[in-house]
Amino acid sequence: IDDVSKIANVIILTSFSVSNIDNKSTIFVQTRNVRELMGEISSILYPNSIKDKIAITGTNGKTSIAHYVSELSSKQFISNAIFGTLGVLFNKNKFAETNLTTPDVITNHRLLNKLNKKECERVIFEASSIGLHQKRLQNIYFDKLAFTNLTNDHMDYHKDFRNYKMSKSILFNENIKKSTIAIINTDDKYSKFFIKVCEKNKIKILDYGKKAKYLKIIKTLTKTNIIETHLELNHRRFRIDFPCYTSYQVYNQICAFLLVFGKKLNKKKIINNLNISDPNGRLEKIYDKNNIRVFIDYAHTPDALKQILSTLGNTEGNLVIVFGCGGDRDIKKRPLMSKEAVKYCDYIFMTSDNPRTESPKNIFSDMTKKLKQKDLQKIEIIENRSKAIHAAIDFIKSGDTLIIAGKGHEKYQIINDKRIYFSDSEIAINKLLDK
Repeated sequence: IDDVSKIANVIILTSFSVSNIDNKSTIFVQTRNVRELMGEISSILYPNSIKDKIAITGTNGKTSIAHYVSELSSKQFISNAIFGTLGVLFNKNKFAETNLTTPDVITNHRLLNKLNKKECERVIFEASSIGLHQKRLQNIYFDKLAFTNLTNDHMDYHKDFRNYKMSKSILFNENIKKSTIAIINTDDKYSKFFIKVCEKNKIKILDYGKKAKYLKIIKTLTKTNIIETHLELNHRRFRIDFPCYTSYQVYNQICAFLLVFGKKLNKKKIINNLNISDPNGRLEKIYDKNNIRVFIDYAHTPDALKQILSTLGNTEGNLVIVFGCGGDRDIKKRPLMSKEAVKYCDYIFMTSDNPRTESPKNIFSDMTKKLKQKDLQKIEIIENRSKAIHAAIDFIKSGDTLIIAGKGHEKYQIINDKRIYFSDSEIAINKLLDK
């Protein structure tokens, strides 16, 4: 196409038979893969020269790590943008609203083009499995990639775990350059698979974890408001006290440090940057008075729930949770989430998450059908989420910890086909003020 401005329409399709169409103003492109071609065309129409591109994939931790990388970048006076669950943020300010963790391929290239014009130096993508499978990152090549962990999620879309795993691996097969570096959490049982993919593609690896060769986590000790962490880096051992509540926060921060500093990471750089904050709705402590702690968290998978509850369960009083499961989505994980809740919690308030078009009664039935009678005795089902949060706050007493899980930062509930304004934190804080 010599002059794009003269073309009124470009239609991309897999097969066609055309008649009675003014072909002077319409170009037809036939392809076997529409999604891939759309990525190629988008990269031509919306070019960018942003020098540092980062992508993070895994079931849990993507949003937190992206947030940490952004904060560390800002401290270095590097202008940066995040494409993820919280939308597209440029230098911590909302740049574009998106409804997907990984936006569509045209939107991605168009926004990269706009950010480039604003002299953005670093972009951080949360790479979802569905987004990767649908080629939403087509023709975007990353300087650094990170793999966090892999547990059951999105089985309604992928159908089985193998498909889910293979979708995640697309990032390490198709979105790479010769100089790409991979940051891998070796303590996840599927890390060996991703390491093999990296080795096959000659991607340099900087791993972290208790089984790591590069940044080894010797041990972690949970103490009041800190995680004492013993590390080994470049054959030197040292201790860092991370101001965190859970070990997975430590893992996420270490991943972010490696994404930002790479081989230049050392003890001093970690210590100088320990005051990075957590993103909204990620183990966000909204109340800590009268010996009562209340947290809001986005945890909506069995593993995410396990990570939070297994750590916060070490409390003098009861560990109480409010949570639900989404409707029209991933039925298999419902009993698994309940299993984690009853294992660690002293009392449970089951409620609606985003029921969508599914009957809440059916969702609760799936959540409780594999539980024993003794477990059911510590469960109270309250369909209305606001009432469930109120009931949980009335229930807790001095020494107790309450987790309100599943929605985190979200400011809505999807009931039938309507998106209704709803905020876990606002509901909880208003009730706590009256307690």
